[in-house]
Amino acid sequence: DLKGVICWMPHGRAFKIVNPRDFELRVIPTYFEHSKISSFVRQAQGWGFRKLTKGRERHAFYNEYFLRGLPHLCKKMTRPSLTKKVICDPDHEPDLFRISMEHPVPESISLDDINYTVLEA
Repeated sequence: DLKGVICWMPHGRAFKIVNPRDFELRVIPTYFEHSKISSFVRQAQGWGFRKLTKGRERHAFYNEYFLRGLPHLCKKMTRPSLTKKVICDPDHEPDLFRISMEHPVPESISLDDINYTVLEA
């Protein structure tokens, strides 16, 4: 059980590391080939995750293709080249709570929905 270590934000568009020390001890060695949270953050940023710095979502990580309950979207994730890396501007961070009010992440998705989404992409 990792509830006290890492969790989804309520809107399902970002995750937050609740207990960095436990994350370093329990999650990183199990799923990654390094042992430090700084290495995890660097690797996540290399895959396009951005760390939010303001408001309710402070310290949460998000990627437009990493949404709760929609694992098939991860196939669209790529490692941007050095020339395409996005520089994060704290003054222009998305308000994921507001976005989710207008476009909520589905609570569940059926296999038919996944097949349809993949065919449409």
